[in-house]
Amino acid sequence: MKLDRVERLLKLIQLLHSGRSFQSEDLSEFLGVNRRTVFRDLDLLRKAGVRYHFDRKTQRYRVDQENSLPPVSLTYGESLALMLATRHLMTSPMMAYRREAESAAIKIESLLPRALQDYCGPILDTIEILHQPQSDVEAITDTFAVVQLAMKLRRKLVVCYDSYKERAIIEDVLLPYRLSHIRWAWYTIAFSEKEGAVRTYKLERFTNISTSGDSYEIDPTFNLDEYFGNAWLMIRGDKPWHVKVRFKPMVAGNVEEISWHRTQRTTWDEDGSLIFEVDVDGLSEILWWILGYGDQAEVLEPAELRRDILAVARRMVEYYGKNEKLA
Repeated sequence: MKLDRVERLLKLIQLLHSGRSFQSEDLSEFLGVNRRTVFRDLDLLRKAGVRYHFDRKTQRYRVDQENSLPPVSLTYGESLALMLATRHLMTSPMMAYRREAESAAIKIESLLPRALQDYCGPILDTIEILHQPQSDVEAITDTFAVVQLAMKLRRKLVVCYDSYKERAIIEDVLLPYRLSHIRWAWYTIAFSEKEGAVRTYKLERFTNISTSGDSYEIDPTFNLDEYFGNAWLMIRGDKPWHVKVRFKPMVAGNVEEISWHRTQRTTWDEDGSLIFEVDVDGLSEILWWILGYGDQAEVLEPAELRRDILAVARRMVEYYGKNEKLA
């Protein structure tokens, strides 16, 4: 949706919320568009759930105040934060209900007094939110809805799942405990009847999913923080490890200014390099993170991680060396 249309819809909602009633000619004049555009905008508001009445006798429109949110008193800072959040929702690739988020954002902004809108608007025009790469949320809208409904009704899921670990499509019955967005994709944390344990499932990898008639209860002792433990991201390994890495001066500042893990500690060396220490459950995920820094990172400990990275490096040298000779 273009920004000028969003602004026009906000003005339209504000007019309707003013307590007055308007004929289509009035709205056309206020908005600076023809009546046909006004009718299209009114129809869009109706589909978005903004309730209004049309009096056929007077040919006037007004908002149903009983179904509107009550007025709230917000500071300029609170208004700016709220509008920034709603703009973020409208553009965020992680939103599972993008159209609904857009509609909600329009409604929320419309409730703000004009003075606050005028104050926040120019500031928001100077702020740009660049989102990280994300999985295709539109592709999982139906799956997301099925999992959400199963959790609401406490109904088990009958699924076919494309397991990268087993390299096969597996059939299973799941008891969904949580829906979680982790870095770039949506996952459900669910108890697997096949494996007899709680596992993490990426929504994109369900090839078939439906609710069953069987009910379930979530284990009252389940805790998401305990489930992930000290995994670097989301995959817990076989045991805890203390990892110590030296980052060279060229990347040290970038590494130090980000909170990568809840256990991280950093110290600076006199030469400008950074000693990065962290306690993690498993080495597989942090290995690939370290490799992303290439020759600007050196693992100091544990020795097992040094050997794993050396093995990867040797395979890379073999691969690139072979192709270099062919060239």
